[in-house]
Amino acid sequence: MPEDERTPAPLPLRRIEEFINTRRADGDDLATPAQLAHWLQTRGLLPANTVVTAGQRDRAETVREGLRALIADNNEPPVASPRPDGLDPAARTSLADLARQLPLALDLTAHPPRLTPNGREPVDNALATLLGVVAEAVAAGTWSRLKACREPSCRWAFYDYSRNRRRTWCSMDLCGNRAKARASHHRKTARSV
Repeated sequence: MPEDERTPAPLPLRRIEEFINTRRADGDDLATPAQLAHWLQTRGLLPANTVVTAGQRDRAETVREGLRALIADNNEPPVASPRPDGLDPAARTSLADLARQLPLALDLTAHPPRLTPNGREPVDNALATLLGVVAEAVAAGTWSRLKACREPSCRWAFYDYSRNRRRTWCSMDLCGNRAKARASHHRKTARSV
């Protein structure tokens, strides 16, 4: 197994990891419909020259933030931090509501059988394909390894390759050390009071 904490998730979960990580503290790679179209097209999820609307971009954001909330459940709770948590508390519910509108069907002609989108809109089919990856990862037992960093201001998606599945930080050098430094500061402050 890879030991480098920057090693991406194995395919097809890598698509989910990359999709979630399109939102960072310094920007959003899917901020416009054109950016979403480009992202989906470069991953073979959307036919070329497909026009994406603002509403479809908003739907993609709902899927992304819902997936971020789902993978946060695969990790320990966030650490105490003065920084705001990067998770939307309503994201899971919003994703559940939207997922009902993104139909998937079991394609029994594929080898092995797999979930495929069963909608009319290409963007919705792309989003349904991503949800199909989640369902297949759950069935394969790999879903629980895709996690969101415990640092509230980060919440970067990463794949936990550790043998015991206990990795909690996207990067021990950055987020892990920040949390340890904060905890040390709080202990010292508590002792001096």
